[in-house]
Amino acid sequence: MPYFVMSIYFMDLLYSLVHFFHLSKERAVVMDASKVFGYIYTMFDMILILVSVILTLGTQLEESGLTLLLIGRVIHCLLLSNWSMLMHYIISECQDMGCLLMLLAAKAKVRAMMGCPKMEVRSYHTLLLAARICLCCMFLIWLDEDVNVCRFVKGYFLFHIFLVFYYFKVLFQVLSVLLFISIFTGLYCRFFSYLTILALIYHDILSNHWSMIWGWNDYFLPLNYFALFFGKIAAFLMLSELGGGKWSMDGFWDNDYNWDRKKSYKIVKEQTTA
Repeated sequence: MPYFVMSIYFMDLLYSLVHFFHLSKERAVVMDASKVFGYIYTMFDMILILVSVILTLGTQLEESGLTLLLIGRVIHCLLLSNWSMLMHYIISECQDMGCLLMLLAAKAKVRAMMGCPKMEVRSYHTLLLAARICLCCMFLIWLDEDVNVCRFVKGYFLFHIFLVFYYFKVLFQVLSVLLFISIFTGLYCRFFSYLTILALIYHDILSNHWSMIWGWNDYFLPLNYFALFFGKIAAFLMLSELGGGKWSMDGFWDNDYNWDRKKSYKIVKEQTTA
């Protein structure tokens, strides 16, 4: 699972390495700077990603690797992002950050099961909560896409076959809202994580997004698309194993169940003693 989550950053590193000169010139034009500055920034970005991947996958300093990735993303947002689409960019970055936070939570859980915990229980549940909230940004992107598609179909296609397509899109939009609420609140988190994986397969592969797989003049683009897809799949698989955590509806109900069980045990014990 860690390799699937980090594959998107490895593909960014590989793309920068292969298209170093072309990418540096493009970034220099966007930043309105000299080519030398574009070369320096691209080299800095590659070194930052490489060190982050090594720290996250090869050592026990995942927090440091995540911090470096976050610094690189913030710098990239400030220098290269289109400010007219800043909100969409932030939501997309939060989705990627949710995958990384889920990876950190999974590694912390594995170390705790091995008897060498590195993170406090409260910090672990807080991390799991932050990961769930960031992953919910994916459903916001889906809702924005599906609303646009539904308006297009409703306005221009009046045939019955396209009405079926329209209602199916509306059904997927309702499903996206349901998944958003369940993952955000941690309600039946394991079940809805598996359901999200099925929705991901439909949305990224079987729907009209299948055109993102081929048809490009750059073979790195479909590889990057698949890396992002498998990273999201891995994140929700880890969520299905970890559950919603303490700060979720599932955790709240489990605490009530444990409290009732302890109270019942206390009553039975008192009756037996009497």
